[in-house]
Amino acid sequence: MKSLPLRWRIALWTAFLVALALLSSGLVTGLVLYRELIENTDRELKSDSLEFFNLLAENPNLSLTAQQGLSQNFENFEESSILEFAPAEKAPLYKSLLLKDKDLFVGHPLESFFYEKLNRSLYRIFYTQKNGYRLALGKNMASLYEILLEASHAYFLSAPFALLLATLGGWWISRKALLPIRQLASILEQLRASALHQRISIPAQDPDLKRLLNILNEMLARLEEAFQREIRLTADASHELKTPLTILKNELESALQRSDIDLQTEKTFLNLYEQVQTLSSLTQTLLFLSNLDRDSSLLKPTELSIGQVLIEILEDAAILAAEKEITIEKDLADVGPLYADEDLIRRLLWNIFDNAIQYNISKGFIEVKLRLTPTGHCLIQVSNSGPVVPAEERKNIFERFYRGQNAIGNGIAGHGLGLSLCREIVSAHKGEIRYDVDERGLNQVSLLLPLSSNPPRLKKP
Repeated sequence: MKSLPLRWRIALWTAFLVALALLSSGLVTGLVLYRELIENTDRELKSDSLEFFNLLAENPNLSLTAQQGLSQNFENFEESSILEFAPAEKAPLYKSLLLKDKDLFVGHPLESFFYEKLNRSLYRIFYTQKNGYRLALGKNMASLYEILLEASHAYFLSAPFALLLATLGGWWISRKALLPIRQLASILEQLRASALHQRISIPAQDPDLKRLLNILNEMLARLEEAFQREIRLTADASHELKTPLTILKNELESALQRSDIDLQTEKTFLNLYEQVQTLSSLTQTLLFLSNLDRDSSLLKPTELSIGQVLIEILEDAAILAAEKEITIEKDLADVGPLYADEDLIRRLLWNIFDNAIQYNISKGFIEVKLRLTPTGHCLIQVSNSGPVVPAEERKNIFERFYRGQNAIGNGIAGHGLGLSLCREIVSAHKGEIRYDVDERGLNQVSLLLPLSSNPPRLKKP
């Protein structure tokens, strides 16, 4: 039950509680009905005994020793009944045929009710005495049990409908009760880093829900403050580093152009120049990410042919792939125009292909597919023959500065920002990016970007 949605769990728990209530009420109702039927039977037996003595008083000359005559005069008492009649302290004058040798007067006090089993049937007996005569009058309980059986059948036939109604009712009530929670979840799903300034406003009469909304709004305020501090810190640090790195780069370039330096010094300057280039690239990437987080005006969407862009980038990628003897196979369908920022899309695709080349084996291959999905999206799939990312690392590969064991173990250069940048660019275009291992055991990165004849208003993530 833990895997079921909360709405269905509430509905099933409601049905369970209703089932317990039905069972307990059924037992109580059955006991009350049984007691009422017994009391009615006892009243009928008392009434019949009075009627019997009244009839006896109206026929004082009746020969009480004649069983046939007695049966004819008191035949009403023989229908589904038993009868034993005797003068006080004397032998019975009359017995029903079912009684045979059984004496109902033995072992029972006067004016009492008791049960006797006769001929596989249970009888309710009333033993009384009046005007010097004893009378034991009984009724078969079969009719009473038939009433109870019919009532139980009716009850159990209606119980499934009651449970079904309770389940559906519980589902409907929980749906109404959880409507604010669903609205809250929908709003939270749409929140992005750039929208942390927004506050949740849902009409709520319930004090607990109001308290939850207040807590969430306070949390959003704290997250916004922390996020803005991080953006400012990254942007300021990147901006401040940009100038000294540029100076270092220029000085090293000037030093390398001098003719009076020896070979060892030139080698040292070259190494320093490469490191400065790496730091400059890292700084530019961090500054770009920071600006993208803060301001969507960097996006300059235009209509472009994604197929042509892929062909151009793959031509450049083929030069790098040739160094490792990696072949590139492409299958590009015509998907129509894509409305996006061309510079960012090119940067996105280049990072994907660069990763596919770096994290590959010698004489391996890369497959590139371009498809149009039924939902009107452009699907780009890039697969390569390199070692797959371990399952425990896959959820982190799009995080900033994350580098997996494959990159560290194989000494591949990088800072763990490439895929993070890809994710931000895709998110800015309201698309999706994911990493999978396909059915052949290959690495596969999938990009899903929306196509539209009416260009959407792009916004930052």
